[in-house]
Amino acid sequence: MNSRVQVARIQNFKNWSSEMVPDHRYTMLGLEYFCFEGDALWSASDEELIAIARGELATLELANSADVVDGVVVRQSKAYPMYDHSYSINVGRVRDFLEREACNLQVAGRNGMHKYDNQDHAMLTGLMAARNVMGGSFDLWRVNSDAEYLEEDSDGDAVIDEVERPEIPSLATLDLIPPARDR
Repeated sequence: MNSRVQVARIQNFKNWSSEMVPDHRYTMLGLEYFCFEGDALWSASDEELIAIARGELATLELANSADVVDGVVVRQSKAYPMYDHSYSINVGRVRDFLEREACNLQVAGRNGMHKYDNQDHAMLTGLMAARNVMGGSFDLWRVNSDAEYLEEDSDGDAVIDEVERPEIPSLATLDLIPPARDR
């Protein structure tokens, strides 16, 4: 980490796909800054944020400040789940409720599952959720929680195993299970 800059992550969209760049003579960099709604960074004007990013690219020697043609600011509130001392219990309650009351609902990604996953895992849960809607039986909660769940075959392609979904307890059984806060 470089204490001279505030940027947390830099992405080169052209490296993902040249189709993500409207003019192929240029590249597009995404600079990600972590902040909270209402703090100084969040409240800065778009022009101020673009100036910060331009300066930090120069500080990191990734681009000359003068070479930056334009910038756009996107503020994404609540982009990352916040973990606290009761996080696991609260997510467990949500999962229990959804399994009991909305067992056909597919939740995916960071905000859908209330857990931090890298982008690949977040997208994988979305793809697997779509497959579940079409009759699959993938346990989305196991993505990024079990090192052996997602592996590569000899060609480097991802191998995803379908798994048995846990049986949803009947209402009579639920009375015997202590509330999540007591577990």
